[in-house]
Amino acid sequence: MSQKILINYDLSEKIWRTFYNAYYASDKRFKLRFIYGTATWVIGACGLLGLFDNKLIAFGMIAFGLYCVFAKQYLVNKAVKKIKTKPQFPGKINYSIDQDKINGIEQGQEFEFSWETFHGYRDAEPGLLLYLKEAAFFFIPNEAVSIEDKQDIINILRLNKVQDLAKK
Repeated sequence: MSQKILINYDLSEKIWRTFYNAYYASDKRFKLRFIYGTATWVIGACGLLGLFDNKLIAFGMIAFGLYCVFAKQYLVNKAVKKIKTKPQFPGKINYSIDQDKINGIEQGQEFEFSWETFHGYRDAEPGLLLYLKEAAFFFIPNEAVSIEDKQDIINILRLNKVQDLAKK
């Protein structure tokens, strides 16, 4: 494939929120936190009902458990709030993808990265997440690209040996 794939779409709070949810949902630690948090606040609630005598510990367990359960949503809200403070928000995305690199303009800033610099990619429910490093990613919503172009992008990533993080 020698042609470029051009991707243009408007950023919105909903898109940011959707992709941050997908980003955090792929982290197994949040799944474990949810399980431990649920167990902790249930035990704390049972403590308040008389399972054990120390009410302060029961309240502490409930608070810690609820924190664990809602940690992912807290981080999503925090990230979206930070993005909304930028003067370019909501902004537009213009990507140009070819065999060698991805370049374009995101929120008013030009960029260009070769595929060798990428940590990996993930094909998630809302679209493609392209990771420059473990905690920094670009995203391409499914609505912004045709099925054929999305498959071409995945093929480019595979040809350039960008790791599929879903298989990790």
